[in-house]
Formats: sequence, C-alpha cells, structure tokens
Amino acid sequence: MDSTISSIKDPPGESSPQILVTPNPVDFGIVPAGEQASEIITLSSVGDSTLNVTAMQIGLGRETFALLAPLPGAYEPDTFAELTITYTSDGSATTGDLQILSNDPVSPNTTVLLLAGSEVIVDTGDTGTVDPPLSAPVAVCSVNPDAVLAIHESADWIGSTSYDSDGGAIVDYSWTLYSAPAGATATMPSGTANRRGFAPDVAGEYVGELVVTDDSGLSSDDMDLHLLDNSGTLTTDSDCYFANCAWSSLDWGVGGRTDDNPTLDLDDIPGTGPENINIDSPARGTYTVYVHDYPGSAYVGRNDVTVNVYLASRLIWTDTRNINSEGCYEPFVAVTIPAGTVIDMAGGCR
Repeated sequence: MDSTISSIKDPPGESSPQILVTPNPVDFGIVPAGEQASEIITLSSVGDSTLNVTAMQIGLGRETFALLAPLPGAYEPDTFAELTITYTSDGSATTGDLQILSNDPVSPNTTVLLLAGSEVIVDTGDTGTVDPPLSAPVAVCSVNPDAVLAIHESADWIGSTSYDSDGGAIVDYSWTLYSAPAGATATMPSGTANRRGFAPDVAGEYVGELVVTDDSGLSSDDMDLHLLDNSGTLTTDSDCYFANCAWSSLDWGVGGRTDDNPTLDLDDIPGTGPENINIDSPARGTYTVYVHDYPGSAYVGRNDVTVNVYLASRLIWTDTRNINSEGCYEPFVAVTIPAGTVIDMAGGCR
C-alpha cells in the first residue's frame, strides 16, 4: 500500500532542469538462483539548467536489488553518470524499483522499474506445479447515507463490493463498531456483507471497521497514516489520523488560523492506499509520520508501504517498508519546519 503526504506540483518554468534515465525499465532477464547479475543505467541531465540530484535508493525489491554507488550531486546540462544495479536471484520472478529525487519540476521523484524473470524449472515427473502465493482479499466498505438524525433515522453499512483479486470467494464479513460518541449504546446490526438499519442513539461520529476473509483463509489488512504535531502523542489531538482528522479539524499552529491545521483528505479503508494528509502552511516545529498496521485485519503476507513527504510542492523524502505486525505503529520520518530537515526513523514498531 501507498501512504502519501502530497500537494500539487509547481509548473515548470521556461528554463528548468530535466532528468532522463535509460533504460527504463531495466530487465535482468532470467538469472539462476543463487547467482548475481549487474546492469548499468545512465542518468542524464537533458534540461537547460543544473539538475540537482539529492538522493537515490532502491525502494521495492531491496532484498534482491542493490545500488552499488549512489551518485547524488549537481549535473550541468548535457552531462551524465552511470549507475550500477546488481540483482541476486532467488529463482523467482522479481520486481523492484530505483527511486531518484531531483529538482526536475515535472518528475521530482523518478522511478526506474527493475525486472527479473523466473528461473525455468525442469519437470522431472515427480514434482507438481507450484501455485503462486495468494493475495489477501480487499475489504471495501461504506455507509449510506453518511449523515442521519440520531434516534429518528437509520443508515446501512455496505460491504458487498469487497473482492478477492485471486478470484476466490469472500466467505466471512466481520463488522465492528470501532468508535462511537460518549454515552452511545447503539450496536452494529446483524447480517453478513451488509448491515442494515443501524440506528444511532446519540449525536456524533460513528466509525465502522470491516474485515473480510476469503475461501483460502486470508483476511484483509488496513494501514493507517498518522501525522504527529511537534512533540505530539499517538491517537490524541496532536495526532492527525482517521478518527479525528477526516471529519473534524484539529487546531494546530497559531490560534485563529486554519491554513496551519492538518486534514486527512483521503482515508483508504481497503488498505491499498493512498492516504493523504496535507497542511497548507505548517507552523514551525517537528512533524513525525507513522503508519499503523490496524489490528483485527490480519494478513500474514508481505505489506509494502510507501511514504512520500512533500514540502513546498517538492518531494523531499521517500521510503518503502514491509509492515506486517498487527497493531504496530511504525515510525517512518521526522520533518523539521521550515528548514525541511528530515530524520529517517527506520524500524522500531511502537
């Protein structure tokens, strides 16, 4: 899943840097298991002003792909550098990417796709066909209508559009009333995919959670984006996340202003992303980004989560990590405003 803090890019000026990376994609072909192969790609400055490359790294596929010598720096027009990517094969088809950050106004985050084929297995007659690993199903939920009059009106929780990308059947729909206003006694109605006739008895916000299970026994997963204010604490009003930032505003920064307050403008319930938190004019301080592997929507496979951080319409940091520890709050990065200093907070679920 992709969890993203984004804003609109600035349009390119008449004179601007431009990056070109060739080849893209990079295809390593089929490499026998246990062996290593290398490919050289060319990074060129093809614009009419200096191209500043600030960072480059392997994103997806870092278990098998490696960038031997990153070459950030200033590239004058018509100059280039050669980068070496290595691939250590495990015999399976593999996909990864190389991420390059620069001041190219059109492509500040250039992604180079890395590909490797599956080693051909000779069937000797005593081995069966190995099926590819199965993917978790996707829970898609909504409420209709999304605003009702407490006591007098009711709403329906809808989960029937959930699906299994492997073509399997959804065999269980587990609905939970995740949060409700103080004093509320209303409960989630009975049913399967759709729970109809939910009657709130206290005015306020009600949040439902849906976890689906397919006929292979896999359950859906949900990743939630959290942004903490200066010296903030998780799951409080100094933390912008789905429970308090999607339906109501938080008062951060200078009192009386609204452009320094955060908003969660996309909350991805199915779990595949993206989720976006924006602050138009952030106040001075340090902001910390977390991703929460929401408990109760367990999935034991790989969850590659990408976080992108933009400042003044420029991508200043990106990273992709595998998160599959239920209930884990994974710290990704801390950003200091207005300097734009970033501190990588790799690892250490909380």
